[in-house]
Amino acid sequence: MLKNVRNILIVKLRDIGDIVLSTPVINVLNDACQSPRITYLLKKEYENFKYLLPHTAEVITYDKKNPFDFIRVAARLRSGRFDLAVNLHASFRSALITYLSGAKFRLVHNHSGSDYFTSVPLGIKEETKSIIERDLDTLAPLKLGEPTVEQKKTRLVLNDDYTRYIDDEEIWLTVGLGIGAKRENKMWPADRFASLGLKLVADGYNIAVFCANSERKKGEDVVGSIGPKAKLYCGLDFLRLAFFLNKLRLFAGNDSGLRHMAAALGIKTVTLFGPENPVEWHPYSEKDGHIGISHLHDFVAAGVDVTSRQFREKSAESIEKITVEEVYAAARSLLQPHGTAK
Repeated sequence: MLKNVRNILIVKLRDIGDIVLSTPVINVLNDACQSPRITYLLKKEYENFKYLLPHTAEVITYDKKNPFDFIRVAARLRSGRFDLAVNLHASFRSALITYLSGAKFRLVHNHSGSDYFTSVPLGIKEETKSIIERDLDTLAPLKLGEPTVEQKKTRLVLNDDYTRYIDDEEIWLTVGLGIGAKRENKMWPADRFASLGLKLVADGYNIAVFCANSERKKGEDVVGSIGPKAKLYCGLDFLRLAFFLNKLRLFAGNDSGLRHMAAALGIKTVTLFGPENPVEWHPYSEKDGHIGISHLHDFVAAGVDVTSRQFREKSAESIEKITVEEVYAAARSLLQPHGTAK
């Protein structure tokens, strides 16, 4: 079957981390189909990922807030004449979009419900596993065999086109601190980021503090506490973010899309986990330069239901249990001596 697959659609209408974690699927399909033409459908706000996704010929965006965009996207996909469509995390809406694409063969994976409009049953047993493994499960009917270690690694690329979006500013001997996250209870306290920054400055490193526009005040406070060796990078578009992340010695921050971007660019990372399960959201190894810090197991041992909605969306106990000393120790274990390559 795959020898005739030349035009592939991948659908994942999720957020940054999910997009980055889908790149192993792109790797596998590119290799199995011998460099097909791959189109990726994602949310409108992430359009600039067209410059970052590997092996991707085209990115098409969907604006969920625009009621007429569904029709536009369906018509646009219909003209693509896709041999294969793969929907990695389907809602009914995105499953319907996949169906309307007219793809000859469709693999549609709904993690918590029916796999609407899939051409064949996927037969997936839903269980706790990494998001990468869940996405790769979607390809099971293709019988591609076990992906290689390299194929399963996330990857972003910086194409030549991105240079017109950036300036000439450089970052040297710098550690990035990602102080933001999607929810408040996933954010390590700002004063602890400041304390960590001061320790790293004492070791001779500069600090780049990354945050969204909505977190600017917190970012300014952290930079102000660290002093002149720290600089704030707030509200950057994804291309500028990728450019600056790519120049870091290390990225240390909350569990967020930003740290997935850093890891996919080959930057070493220290990730601070609150209520989210590292089994799902930390598919990286320490030998590759990635350390995840989580105290979730302490709460499980104490009989807390860490899967409950209240704990996952409201409780900050697990993120607050992480100390400055353990994050600093993890960072120092990954940092290379000054003057060496990343």
